Amino acid sequence: MTLGINIEENGIMTNKFYSLELELDKINALTLSWTLVHPITENSPLYNSTKEDFSTVNGEILVFIKTFDDMFSNTVATRTSYTFEEVVYGAKFQPMYFRSTDSSKTILNLDKLNAFDNFTLE
Repeated sequence: MTLGINIEENGIMTNKFYSLELELDKINALTLSWTLVHPITENSPLYNSTKEDFSTVNGEILVFIKTFDDMFSNTVATRTSYTFEEVVYGAKFQPMYFRSTDSSKTILNLDKLNAFDNFTLE
């Protein structure tokens, strides 16, 4: 994942790009759902960003995923991006899967594909 922002430096608007570290930089199997998570620590370019920053700064999160499809023995790549206008500040995705009552299988609930809880952050 890459963060691209348009900021003013010395009176000139400049595009800056930052690699976003992920909790998991490699996943060996996509048997369940996965959420790419960038921890916002002191090393993150998003550290100390406020809700207002997301509405006033022109920024975009670029996502590029590459994987190997065992079935067809082929490399598959996809890319997408999310502008700061699309970011839901304070949101956390809901888990999409859970164990069955007898713990014999994992249930994947596709209805929760984009479901999230919104937390108020101060």
